[in-house]
Amino acid sequence: MWCYRRPLKVQWTEKKNNREIIQMADVGERLLQQLMKRKLRYAGHIMRGSSGPLLQLSLEGKIKGKRGQGKARRSWMDDVKEWSGSTSYGDTKRKAENREEWRDMVANLRTEDGTSSLLF
Repeated sequence: MWCYRRPLKVQWTEKKNNREIIQMADVGERLLQQLMKRKLRYAGHIMRGSSGPLLQLSLEGKIKGKRGQGKARRSWMDDVKEWSGSTSYGDTKRKAENREEWRDMVANLRTEDGTSSLLF
């Protein structure tokens, strides 16, 4: 995103989100679609256990101690759950275990405005 922010002269203090920057750069949703697809493919790979136990532990593991005050931050898995249409990690993992179904879901991924990623 910094590659777009610099030529547009948008400073980090302006607090513009990535979608606004992409609209300003007139790139469309192509970049976000590619990022979404790659993230879902990688998440499926990890959840199936193909990458070994260490990466799976980093997703499923717990951290000792207390959580800080305030609203919980959005995690990496929150996006994966949202884009796969699941409500829980276990549900998402069950979907990822069926490789063909996961591939179809990633291929037919849709953006918030309802357009298909196949159009880009």
